[in-house]
Amino acid sequence: MRPGRILALCCACWLSACASSGSQQLEGVDEPAVKRVLQRGGGRQEVLAAFGEPQDRIKFANERELWVYSYIQYRAQLQNFTDLAPLIGAQNRFDKELVLLFDPGGKVLQWRLSTREEVRGTGLLNQPLPDER
Repeated sequence: MRPGRILALCCACWLSACASSGSQQLEGVDEPAVKRVLQRGGGRQEVLAAFGEPQDRIKFANERELWVYSYIQYRAQLQNFTDLAPLIGAQNRFDKELVLLFDPGGKVLQWRLSTREEVRGTGLLNQPLPDER
């Protein structure tokens, strides 16, 4: 097999090993980025321009509104590309969530950006043992 085909095959495998869902705009966002958006006015329009439409909007009786953005990404680990993948396969899961609370006038009152990363075993040897009863 020619080196060009091997490289193309490796790139295809690598690209197929990643999956994501949710707000793509949230992928590269950190706390300083959120603060910059809020310093530009801190209203609904600035948030919409920066992050797009939220996945969820909750309206309260006091006319406050909560917006929720989320992003989840899965990445396969290198051992998934070996013959032992069915036994020791694993993937990284990266979660990010941005929650904003707006006052009745449309300004952000409070916000929270949380991230979490974990490794999940997908191989047979990585699974928990069933409870013995």
